[in-house]
Amino acid sequence: MLELKNISKTFFPGTINEKKALRGVNLHMETGDFITIIGGNGAGKSTLLNSIAGVFPIDEGSITIDDVELTRMPEHKRARYIGRVFQDPMMGTAAGMMIEENLAIASRRGKRPGLSWALKEDERAHF
Repeated sequence: MLELKNISKTFFPGTINEKKALRGVNLHMETGDFITIIGGNGAGKSTLLNSIAGVFPIDEGSITIDDVELTRMPEHKRARYIGRVFQDPMMGTAAGMMIEENLAIASRRGKRPGLSWALKEDERAHF
């Protein structure tokens, strides 16, 4: 479950370049829900996704995933609860690795690293 309550984000507040990107955004998604975010350039789509991922802090509101409060959690700790796929397929992937290897890395995101084979047989079958 993902829940956003009254999310607001202003860039360059109090300056001539002030931009209110998000104003009181609310969203409630249950596990398995599918949504599409549509808008023109500057509508706040990327700002919303970056806010959820923790790329930058929000000014107001709260972000919760599966009853875990993420609002003030840094981006690297949020990786345990959320992953992203970018429009550019080369961002966030290792182009020289097999698809299964990329998926194995993604499945371990947010977990403690260790020294073992990157892709185990059961994972290869799963992916």
